[in-house]
Amino acid sequence: MRILKSLITHLTDLVYPPLCLLCDTRLTETGTHICTPCLSGFTPIGKPHEQFSISGDIYLDTAWALFEFDESFQQLIHHLKYSRRRKPVLQVLDHYKDYIMDQLKGHAFDSVISIPLHPTKHRERGYNQVDDLTRWLSSRLGVDVGNQLVRRDRYTQTQTKLTALERQQNVEGAFSVKSEAALKGKHVLLVDDVLTTGATANAMAGILKSAGAKRIDLLTLSTPPHGNA
Repeated sequence: MRILKSLITHLTDLVYPPLCLLCDTRLTETGTHICTPCLSGFTPIGKPHEQFSISGDIYLDTAWALFEFDESFQQLIHHLKYSRRRKPVLQVLDHYKDYIMDQLKGHAFDSVISIPLHPTKHRERGYNQVDDLTRWLSSRLGVDVGNQLVRRDRYTQTQTKLTALERQQNVEGAFSVKSEAALKGKHVLLVDDVLTTGATANAMAGILKSAGAKRIDLLTLSTPPHGNA
């Protein structure tokens, strides 16, 4: 059976050669999804995110957006969210592992939690696009995934075309926690794909702190230039 699967794979590659997700260059290494030039072409930001376009209290203690949201990274995120292409992001994470872990150095997290999707959105998409990143971080930080502790109670419209104020209003009351006892005194790392104004993550952080969490940090894959202005 293994030999047959290998033969089918080779025949498929002859007819439909694997191409780079971002530039359509033919891939020469098996198991890859992005070519080496594209993979090396992403721009790490290398410092915490410092400004948010939201009014009122800021509940996030520190936030990192790992890469600039240039055309290539925007394409990668689009595939992750809408084309069910999840493995390419894991290739990026593995390639930049040392850089990512260096950003988080010195932080003792108790739990890593994905920003939750509403159940309806989860069924529509079939998965939460940041769960793989959350599990990747969990395994390398040596802490538990705490996704079971939170939920999204209200289905919200997409934030893409909303202003900063509209984004903030759109997520008010959207989240809740399932177990306050499990969060009391904890240092939580929230995980999302893109940091724009910070409204969604800050709303989630506020709920977690109300439940007794001590510190809430955020890590996202990318942030648009001037997206938080």
